[in-house]
Amino acid sequence: MADNDVSREDRQLPASERRLQKAREEGRVARSRDFGHFAMLGGALLAAGAFGPALGQASIGMMRRALRFERPPALTVDQLPMLLASAGFDALVAVAPLVGALALAAIAASAIPGGIVLSTKALSFDASKLSPANGLKRIFSIRGSVELLKLIVLSVTLTTVGAWFVSASLPEFAGLSVQPLAQALDSGVSLMGAGLTTLLAVLAMVALADLPFQWLRHRAELRMTFQEAKQEAKESEGDPMLRGRIRTRQREIASRRMLTAVPAADVVITNPTHYAVAIRYDEHGGGAPRVVAKGVDLLSARIRDVAREAGVPLVGAPPLARALYAHVELDREIPVALYNAVAQVLAYVYQLRNWVPGRGASPVMPQGLEVPPELDPANAPPDGGAAGEPR
Repeated sequence: MADNDVSREDRQLPASERRLQKAREEGRVARSRDFGHFAMLGGALLAAGAFGPALGQASIGMMRRALRFERPPALTVDQLPMLLASAGFDALVAVAPLVGALALAAIAASAIPGGIVLSTKALSFDASKLSPANGLKRIFSIRGSVELLKLIVLSVTLTTVGAWFVSASLPEFAGLSVQPLAQALDSGVSLMGAGLTTLLAVLAMVALADLPFQWLRHRAELRMTFQEAKQEAKESEGDPMLRGRIRTRQREIASRRMLTAVPAADVVITNPTHYAVAIRYDEHGGGAPRVVAKGVDLLSARIRDVAREAGVPLVGAPPLARALYAHVELDREIPVALYNAVAQVLAYVYQLRNWVPGRGASPVMPQGLEVPPELDPANAPPDGGAAGEPR
């Protein structure tokens, strides 16, 4: 149940899926007592109509077999238990269909509208249920008053309908006394079936009205306050400080994994201090060059240090470094708009790698690399998404 110390006015939010699932695990689902009555009575009538004739014939046969026996078997100690066991087995077989139909009706009554719930919470001991004060509180609560009013209205309605049917069928009931026994039994069963069907129709109307009412009331009882919704969101997502530590740890792991890819890079393009983007091009694998590592500020410094230790060339190209950092994710190919600029940088690196000091002029880093202005965060407006980024 919802906390009793919270008023209904404070519960303005609908129940979340987690709250509904938790209530279901505790066995708290929508249940309709009126639908249960309708299902049981309807199941009993259907079972009686379907299996009643066979059960009657089986009962007559069992009665005949029970009254027809010889004197020696009845007085023999070994024979009498066998006769009783045989009669009991026949009776069990005869009533099995009827019992099965009633069991199915009971399952349907418990499964609608809340569904089948297997929970042991209802079987656990709760000392508060033994308290007379709590019992009186439940009896005189709004829910108890509504249930009592429904029960009174239903009882009065069934009594009125039953009395009307008996009074309307009184001539037929009186005529049973002058009919032969077999015909009187058949007519009596038909009259009783008609009367029960009339009562069943009343229960059906009440059950159809009670099903949505119970579903809506169950949802209303599980409505949440803003504080409960906030607390549930915190429990679902975890403690903010813990989430922050987890994200920090994940960034550290990603940074270490990324730094291990720097020694295999062809070049590290820098800003030259704020940004560092490591590029690797696989000539045999095909495809465009890929960004294998990137960082800003402190991480940029670590990338440059690792690159120097591994002998990876550092090339200063601020607009290109900013564009690569802003628009290319890790282990992704560079965009087509930057192909030309990156190709010039790689060509310079390959020339530098093959150059031997003293043999010809050293390679010259190309200037004025073509970087589309819209890809350079430095060209973003002051209130744009890239505002405040290092230049």
